[in-house]
Amino acid sequence: MNKEQAQEHIESCLKENESLVGFFQAMELPKFWLYFIIGPLAAISLKTYFLGVTETGLYFHKLSLLGKFNNYDFFRFDEIESVKIGKGFMQRPMTFRFKNNRKIKIKAQLKGVEKVAKMSTDVQQHIEKNIPLAA
Repeated sequence: MNKEQAQEHIESCLKENESLVGFFQAMELPKFWLYFIIGPLAAISLKTYFLGVTETGLYFHKLSLLGKFNNYDFFRFDEIESVKIGKGFMQRPMTFRFKNNRKIKIKAQLKGVEKVAKMSTDVQQHIEKNIPLAA
């Protein structure tokens, strides 16, 4: 899915009086232990997201295996306890910890071909400004 199609879909799901700060593509890698149980089939559990960042929160738009939008979840910034942002050249690891003890570990896309939605520094700064950083 290219970034123009993704942007149209993300903007169509926004609530009234909400504007998009930015969006980027991210992946959630399979759990390491799955490779021991089902071997290379663990790659099927790879999840791809488009994260839409607004003034009030984050939209996690999940893609199916065929690259179509499945569903999405919205989290207000006050529902997220902390974010840990790592360093990376091609992908930046990010761990979102929620107040209900749920944790989502993703790798945000930083570099790639033109049609891939990449995380900009403005979007990262907006996330850091609204969510406390983990120690």
